[in-house]
Amino acid sequence: MQLAGGDVLHAIFTEPGVRRYLFDDFLLTRVETDGHVAAAVAHGAWAIWQDGRIVGLTSLRPMGGERELMIVLSERCWGRGVAFEAARTAMRHGFDTLRLDRILATVDLPNGRSHRLMTRLGFVPIGESDGPVSRARNYEALRRSGT
Repeated sequence: MQLAGGDVLHAIFTEPGVRRYLFDDFLLTRVETDGHVAAAVAHGAWAIWQDGRIVGLTSLRPMGGERELMIVLSERCWGRGVAFEAARTAMRHGFDTLRLDRILATVDLPNGRSHRLMTRLGFVPIGESDGPVSRARNYEALRRSGT
């Protein structure tokens, strides 16, 4: 995704609320953003669009032999159901197209908004782990039988 949206994604990645948990409050350079976006695109990321503009990015990034749901969404879209719809679409792709048995997610413990999102999406906690700045809760969502 070395796309025209690179400047837009950099602006989103550096918003205070986004970088707080996604990048442990580290302010990325444009080159670092391009690296993250290129890695996401390499394993199949989707731009999140709203009203004709890119407002975020979602992917199922490889993690060992599994996939982890990643969602990056501009602060101006928080609380509107945009993350839920984007994540649900990515999960549907993971279960229906990639035929995954489970999808993982990791959320920093202080990130209450994302914990609520995981619950709405049907993820269940499976433990905690240490992160660079804070502990994180690990989640999984399982493919429903018959799908």
